[in-house]
Amino acid sequence: MPTDTELHKAAHNGDLAKCKELIEGGGAEVNEPGASDRRALHRAAGGNHVAVIEYLLSKGAPVDQADKSGRTALHWAAISGHLEATQLLLDKGSAMMAKTGSGSTAFHLAAEGGRVDVVRLFMERATAAASLDALCNEKDSNAKGAFDLAAEGKHQAVCKLLKEMGDPNAQSAACVIS
Repeated sequence: MPTDTELHKAAHNGDLAKCKELIEGGGAEVNEPGASDRRALHRAAGGNHVAVIEYLLSKGAPVDQADKSGRTALHWAAISGHLEATQLLLDKGSAMMAKTGSGSTAFHLAAEGGRVDVVRLFMERATAAASLDALCNEKDSNAKGAFDLAAEGKHQAVCKLLKEMGDPNAQSAACVIS
């Protein structure tokens, strides 16, 4: 099983200079798998290290490379609640509807974690692309959508936002969370 390299560690810590040194001078491979098949891009996204994300993408890191659990960099940014990293990855073409091994999209994970700003970003992007219903109606492998996950986690602010922004699954909810 692969282990994290110095590049993974530098990306995790947001050390752009070290990432450049390792790739440009040290022969490190930008997409080398580390622990759980995570790449340096996953590590940078999970830490909201936007400059490192930009650099790794410029050096050929695939924006939607999945790790062992099927999580892409977008999943890691959303799980962590990192608005800037999420926005950058979406701007660079990351697939909003990519699913993990458990069928979760990054939107599911943001809602489940109570990440209000990231949920709002996904909703705005989906509305602009006329795919809001598809985003909101997508279910994970347990047949749960983003609203279900937010409600289970008692994330009142996320539930309220989903309702206000037009999630059809939230519209019939009599109350958000008591």
